[in-house]
Amino acid sequence: MRRRDFITAAAVTSAAPSPQAADGAPIGFALGSGALHGWAHVGIVRGCARIGLKPAAIAGSNVGAAIGALWAAGLGAAEIVEVARRLKWESGSGAISALLGARRRNDALREEIERAVGGRRIAELPIPFATAASDALSGDSVVVDAGPVALAVEASCAAPVWNEPVPIANRRLLDGSLTAPVPVAAARKLGARRIVAVDVAYRPYEEAPTSASDYAFQAMHILTNALAREQTRQAEHVIKLDVHHLMRRQLDVDALIDAGEAALVQLAPKLLAK
Repeated sequence: MRRRDFITAAAVTSAAPSPQAADGAPIGFALGSGALHGWAHVGIVRGCARIGLKPAAIAGSNVGAAIGALWAAGLGAAEIVEVARRLKWESGSGAISALLGARRRNDALREEIERAVGGRRIAELPIPFATAASDALSGDSVVVDAGPVALAVEASCAAPVWNEPVPIANRRLLDGSLTAPVPVAAARKLGARRIVAVDVAYRPYEEAPTSASDYAFQAMHILTNALAREQTRQAEHVIKLDVHHLMRRQLDVDALIDAGEAALVQLAPKLLAK
Protein backbone atom coordinates (compact mmCIF):
# COMPACT_ATOMS: atom_id res chain seq x y z
CA MET A 1 0.00 0.00 0.00
CA ARG A 2 1.74 3.17 -1.18
CA ARG A 3 1.23 6.60 0.34
CA ARG A 4 -0.38 7.86 -2.87
CA ASP A 5 -3.35 5.64 -2.06
CA PHE A 6 -4.37 7.94 0.76
CA ILE A 7 -6.49 10.05 -1.57
CA THR A 8 -7.77 7.22 -3.72
CA ALA A 9 -8.96 4.88 -0.99
CA ALA A 10 -10.63 5.05 2.38
CA ALA A 11 -12.48 2.75 4.73
CA VAL A 12 -15.59 3.15 5.93
CA THR A 13 -17.05 4.42 9.05
CA SER A 14 -30.80 14.29 18.10
CA ALA A 15 -32.17 12.51 20.85
CA ALA A 16 -31.10 13.35 24.38
CA PRO A 17 -27.86 11.47 24.98
CA SER A 18 -27.49 8.97 27.82
CA PRO A 19 -23.79 8.84 27.26
CA GLN A 20 -21.68 10.31 29.96
CA ALA A 21 -18.53 9.43 31.78
CA ALA A 22 -18.73 8.58 35.45
CA ASP A 23 -18.02 12.23 36.32
CA GLY A 24 -21.13 13.31 34.41
CA ALA A 25 -19.27 15.16 31.65
CA PRO A 26 -20.56 14.25 28.17
CA ILE A 27 -17.83 12.58 26.14
CA GLY A 28 -17.55 13.24 22.43
CA PHE A 29 -15.35 11.62 19.81
CA ALA A 30 -13.38 13.33 17.05
CA LEU A 31 -12.58 10.66 14.47
CA GLY A 32 -9.71 11.71 12.23
CA SER A 33 -8.77 11.23 8.61
CA GLY A 34 -6.51 8.43 7.47
CA ALA A 35 -7.94 6.54 4.48
CA LEU A 36 -7.74 2.78 5.00
CA HIS A 37 -6.16 3.35 8.41
CA GLY A 38 -9.73 4.28 9.32
CA TRP A 39 -10.58 0.64 9.90
CA ALA A 40 -9.08 1.34 13.33
CA HIS A 41 -12.06 3.61 14.01
CA VAL A 42 -14.27 0.54 13.91
CA GLY A 43 -12.21 -0.73 16.83
CA ILE A 44 -13.05 2.48 18.71
CA VAL A 45 -16.74 1.70 18.17
CA ARG A 46 -16.24 -1.87 19.34
CA GLY A 47 -14.19 -0.77 22.33
CA CYS A 48 -16.86 1.67 23.48
CA ALA A 49 -19.47 -1.07 23.29
CA ARG A 50 -17.18 -3.34 25.29
CA ILE A 51 -16.80 -0.88 28.16
CA GLY A 52 -20.39 0.36 28.00
CA LEU A 53 -19.64 3.90 26.87
CA LYS A 54 -21.97 5.68 24.46
CA PRO A 55 -20.73 8.93 22.95
CA ALA A 56 -22.58 12.18 23.56
CA ALA A 57 -21.42 13.48 20.19
CA ILE A 58 -19.43 12.29 17.19
CA ALA A 59 -17.55 14.43 14.68
CA GLY A 60 -15.59 12.98 11.80
CA SER A 61 -13.22 14.02 9.04
CA ASN A 62 -12.79 12.03 5.84
CA VAL A 63 -12.90 8.33 6.75
CA GLY A 64 -13.77 9.39 10.30
CA ALA A 65 -16.86 11.09 8.91
CA ALA A 66 -17.99 7.91 7.17
CA ILE A 67 -17.56 5.67 10.19
CA GLY A 68 -18.80 8.37 12.55
CA ALA A 69 -22.03 8.73 10.59
CA LEU A 70 -22.74 5.02 10.82
CA TRP A 71 -21.94 5.02 14.54
CA ALA A 72 -24.15 8.05 15.17
CA ALA A 73 -26.95 6.31 13.25
CA GLY A 74 -26.88 3.46 15.75
CA LEU A 75 -24.91 0.83 13.83
CA GLY A 76 -22.60 -1.43 15.80
CA ALA A 77 -19.08 -2.41 14.82
CA ALA A 78 -20.11 -5.57 12.97
CA GLU A 79 -22.71 -3.68 10.94
CA ILE A 80 -20.20 -0.94 10.11
CA VAL A 81 -17.77 -3.56 8.83
CA GLU A 82 -20.46 -4.93 6.50
CA VAL A 83 -21.12 -1.48 5.06
CA ALA A 84 -17.41 -0.71 4.70
CA ARG A 85 -16.76 -3.90 2.78
CA ARG A 86 -19.43 -2.95 0.23
CA LEU A 87 -17.90 0.42 -0.51
CA LYS A 88 -15.88 0.90 -3.68
CA TRP A 89 -13.30 3.66 -3.39
CA GLU A 90 -12.07 4.41 -6.88
CA SER A 91 -9.95 7.14 -8.42
CA GLY A 92 -11.84 7.40 -11.68
CA SER A 93 -9.82 6.71 -14.79
CA GLY A 94 -6.49 7.60 -13.26
CA ALA A 95 -4.38 10.56 -12.24
CA ILE A 96 -3.77 11.85 -15.77
CA SER A 97 -7.49 11.92 -16.57
CA ALA A 98 -8.17 13.62 -13.24
CA LEU A 99 -5.65 16.34 -13.97
CA LEU A 100 -7.28 16.83 -17.37
CA GLY A 101 -10.64 17.49 -15.75
CA ALA A 102 -12.15 14.05 -15.30
CA ARG A 103 -13.17 14.68 -11.70
CA ARG A 104 -16.44 13.24 -10.50
CA ARG A 105 -18.71 13.02 -7.51
CA ASN A 106 -18.32 10.01 -5.21
CA ASP A 107 -21.81 8.67 -5.88
CA ALA A 108 -21.03 5.16 -4.64
CA LEU A 109 -19.99 6.40 -1.21
CA ARG A 110 -22.96 8.75 -0.87
CA GLU A 111 -25.47 6.12 -1.94
CA GLU A 112 -24.07 3.42 0.35
CA ILE A 113 -24.07 5.72 3.37
CA GLU A 114 -27.60 6.87 2.53
CA ARG A 115 -28.84 3.27 2.48
CA ALA A 116 -27.03 2.43 5.69
CA VAL A 117 -28.53 5.35 7.64
CA GLY A 118 -31.98 4.98 6.11
CA GLY A 119 -31.84 8.26 4.23
CA ARG A 120 -31.90 10.26 7.45
CA ARG A 121 -30.85 13.82 7.98
CA ILE A 122 -28.28 14.72 10.63
CA ALA A 123 -30.93 16.08 13.00
CA GLU A 124 -32.67 12.70 12.93
CA LEU A 125 -29.70 10.67 14.17
CA PRO A 126 -29.83 9.31 17.73
CA ILE A 127 -26.39 10.78 18.51
CA PRO A 128 -25.42 14.38 17.61
CA PHE A 129 -23.14 14.26 14.58
CA ALA A 130 -21.14 16.57 12.34
CA THR A 131 -18.52 16.29 9.64
CA ALA A 132 -15.55 18.51 8.92
CA ALA A 133 -15.07 19.74 5.36
CA SER A 134 -13.01 22.42 3.63
CA ASP A 135 -14.33 25.33 1.58
CA ALA A 136 -12.70 24.99 -1.85
CA LEU A 137 -12.89 28.75 -2.49
CA SER A 138 -12.07 30.37 0.87
CA GLY A 139 -9.97 27.62 2.43
CA ASP A 140 -12.07 27.77 5.60
CA SER A 141 -12.77 24.74 7.73
CA VAL A 142 -16.52 24.05 7.67
CA VAL A 143 -18.56 22.07 10.19
CA VAL A 144 -21.50 20.36 8.48
CA ASP A 145 -24.03 19.64 11.22
CA ALA A 146 -27.31 19.79 9.30
CA GLY A 147 -28.84 18.34 6.16
CA PRO A 148 -28.60 14.85 4.65
CA VAL A 149 -26.11 12.59 6.43
CA ALA A 150 -24.79 11.02 3.24
CA LEU A 151 -24.13 14.37 1.58
CA ALA A 152 -22.19 15.59 4.61
CA VAL A 153 -20.04 12.47 4.50
CA GLU A 154 -19.44 12.80 0.77
CA ALA A 155 -18.25 16.38 1.25
CA SER A 156 -15.84 15.40 4.02
CA CYS A 157 -14.41 12.64 1.81
CA ALA A 158 -14.16 14.61 -1.45
CA ALA A 159 -10.50 14.13 -2.32
CA PRO A 160 -8.98 17.10 -4.13
CA VAL A 161 -8.11 16.46 -7.81
CA TRP A 162 -10.06 13.20 -7.93
CA ASN A 163 -13.46 14.45 -6.75
CA GLU A 164 -15.53 17.48 -7.54
CA PRO A 165 -16.33 19.82 -4.65
CA VAL A 166 -19.71 19.02 -3.07
CA PRO A 167 -22.18 21.94 -2.99
CA ILE A 168 -23.73 22.48 0.45
CA ALA A 169 -25.33 25.72 1.69
CA ASN A 170 -23.77 27.94 -0.99
CA ARG A 171 -20.32 26.48 -0.40
CA ARG A 172 -18.25 24.09 -2.48
CA LEU A 173 -16.74 21.61 -0.06
CA LEU A 174 -13.74 19.31 -0.23
CA ASP A 175 -11.95 16.81 2.01
CA GLY A 176 -12.09 17.68 5.70
CA SER A 177 -8.53 16.52 6.22
CA LEU A 178 -7.26 19.64 4.42
CA THR A 179 -8.29 21.88 7.32
CA ALA A 180 -9.45 19.61 10.17
CA PRO A 181 -7.77 16.19 10.06
CA VAL A 182 -8.91 15.56 13.65
CA PRO A 183 -12.11 17.62 14.12
CA VAL A 184 -11.94 18.39 17.84
CA ALA A 185 -13.61 21.78 17.40
CA ALA A 186 -16.55 20.18 15.61
CA ALA A 187 -17.08 17.70 18.45
CA ARG A 188 -16.91 20.57 20.94
CA LYS A 189 -19.50 22.51 18.95
CA LEU A 190 -21.88 19.57 19.36
CA GLY A 191 -21.82 20.03 23.14
CA ALA A 192 -19.31 17.44 24.30
CA ARG A 193 -17.33 18.63 27.31
CA ARG A 194 -14.64 15.96 27.11
CA ILE A 195 -13.25 15.03 23.72
CA VAL A 196 -11.50 11.83 22.71
CA ALA A 197 -9.44 12.71 19.62
CA VAL A 198 -8.62 9.67 17.48
CA ASP A 199 -5.70 10.28 15.11
CA VAL A 200 -5.05 7.44 12.66
CA ALA A 201 -3.23 9.39 9.95
CA TYR A 202 -0.29 8.10 7.97
CA ARG A 203 2.99 9.25 9.57
CA PRO A 204 5.84 10.50 7.37
CA TYR A 205 8.26 8.15 9.17
CA GLU A 206 6.22 5.03 8.39
CA GLU A 207 7.48 4.56 4.81
CA ALA A 208 10.43 6.15 3.05
CA PRO A 209 9.61 8.02 -0.17
CA THR A 210 11.34 6.72 -3.29
CA SER A 211 9.99 8.86 -6.15
CA ALA A 212 9.01 12.41 -6.96
CA SER A 213 5.32 11.63 -6.47
CA ASP A 214 6.12 9.98 -3.14
CA TYR A 215 7.85 13.14 -1.98
CA ALA A 216 4.85 15.21 -3.05
CA PHE A 217 2.54 13.09 -0.93
CA GLN A 218 5.10 13.05 1.87
CA ALA A 219 4.92 16.83 1.95
CA MET A 220 1.15 16.75 2.27
CA HIS A 221 1.36 14.19 5.08
CA ILE A 222 3.84 16.40 6.92
CA LEU A 223 1.35 19.27 6.76
CA THR A 224 -1.57 17.05 7.79
CA ASN A 225 0.30 15.69 10.80
CA ALA A 226 1.38 19.16 11.90
CA LEU A 227 -2.22 20.35 11.79
CA ALA A 228 -3.43 17.24 13.60
CA ARG A 229 -0.94 17.85 16.42
CA GLU A 230 -2.29 21.36 16.89
CA GLN A 231 -5.90 20.20 16.88
CA THR A 232 -5.45 17.27 19.24
CA ARG A 233 -3.90 19.60 21.83
CA GLN A 234 -7.42 20.91 22.33
CA ALA A 235 -8.75 17.48 23.32
CA GLU A 236 -8.90 16.04 26.83
CA HIS A 237 -7.89 12.58 25.62
CA VAL A 238 -5.88 11.58 22.55
CA ILE A 239 -5.58 8.19 20.88
CA LYS A 240 -2.78 8.34 18.32
CA LEU A 241 -2.23 5.15 16.36
CA ASP A 242 0.61 4.22 14.01
CA VAL A 243 -0.98 1.45 11.98
CA HIS A 244 0.51 1.68 8.50
CA HIS A 245 2.60 -1.43 9.09
CA LEU A 246 -0.66 -3.39 9.29
CA MET A 247 -1.40 -2.66 5.64
CA ARG A 248 1.98 -2.04 4.01
CA ARG A 249 2.10 -5.36 2.15
CA GLN A 250 -1.43 -6.61 2.66
CA LEU A 251 -4.41 -4.92 4.27
CA ASP A 252 -5.12 -6.59 7.63
CA VAL A 253 -8.57 -5.29 8.52
CA ASP A 254 -8.90 -7.39 11.67
CA ALA A 255 -5.57 -6.15 13.02
CA LEU A 256 -6.52 -2.54 12.34
CA ILE A 257 -9.82 -2.95 14.17
CA ASP A 258 -8.09 -4.73 17.04
CA ALA A 259 -5.59 -1.88 17.36
CA GLY A 260 -8.38 0.66 17.72
CA GLU A 261 -10.24 -1.44 20.26
CA ALA A 262 -7.13 -2.06 22.35
CA ALA A 263 -6.33 1.66 22.46
CA LEU A 264 -9.86 2.55 23.57
CA VAL A 265 -9.92 -0.12 26.26
CA GLN A 266 -6.53 1.06 27.52
CA LEU A 267 -7.99 4.56 27.89
CA ALA A 268 -11.16 3.31 29.58
CA PRO A 269 -10.05 3.86 33.21
CA LYS A 270 -9.52 7.55 32.52
CA LEU A 271 -12.80 7.86 30.62
CA LEU A 272 -14.91 6.15 33.28
CA ALA A 273 -13.15 7.23 36.46
CA LYS A 274 -14.91 9.68 38.78
